[in-house]
Amino acid sequence: MKVIVTKLLGSAEVEFLRQGVVVHRERFTGKTNHRYERTIATKEEFDAHRCRFVTALPADRAFQYEVAP
Repeated sequence: MKVIVTKLLGSAEVEFLRQGVVVHRERFTGKTNHRYERTIATKEEFDAHRCRFVTALPADRAFQYEVAP
């Protein structure tokens, strides 16, 4: 599984949930305006995911992420 982020300035976490409980977190820190792809080495099953910002910079509003198999 991969998490792909773009337009990050600061820090953000992508949380993976199973029945509303967080089973895995991935933190991204730094600055990128281009596509950054990270392979996730977890075998935890999840039914939802969400992004939680650790920093609250105005530029973070442009942050995007996606989860891919």
